[in-house]
Amino acid sequence: MSAALKSSEVQPHPHVIPAPQRSARHQGLRVLHPPRSASATIAFPQLSHRDRPIWLKALIAGQRLSLMLAIITVTGALSAYALTVDSNRRLTNATATLGKLQDDQQHLTTANAVFKNHLAEVAIAAMENGTLHPKDVLFLEAAKTLPTPVHDQPLEVETMPMDDRFFPKGY
Repeated sequence: MSAALKSSEVQPHPHVIPAPQRSARHQGLRVLHPPRSASATIAFPQLSHRDRPIWLKALIAGQRLSLMLAIITVTGALSAYALTVDSNRRLTNATATLGKLQDDQQHLTTANAVFKNHLAEVAIAAMENGTLHPKDVLFLEAAKTLPTPVHDQPLEVETMPMDDRFFPKGY
């Protein structure tokens, strides 16, 4: 127990004027008040960096180190999150662009096939009507071909269908 809670006689503080003596019944503990001129708070003496004990210096260094590690960790986590969100946004935009380009490619391929089919139909109709004049036809020379292997035999002109023999090679 502390000295203030014991029932023994408490010595008065040198700056305190003792209260008048009371009866035995009221003889218990007395409250000691600090002198009026003294400050209400007790200030600890300021220690310089050299006067601090080693364990206190180690605690301060540990606190600073943990603070720096926490700042670095939070900064790294926020950077990783920002990069993840940014890469996800870019991936979404790239996927949408790729889908649009694939749709455009399909439309162009379809339009190209329709155009070639229309040209072929016009050329066949002109050949059947006899309105096709040799000066209206564009003839292309065949490209030089590589030598064919022995096991592949080219088709003879007589075995080819009639439409393939006289059909123009270019449009």
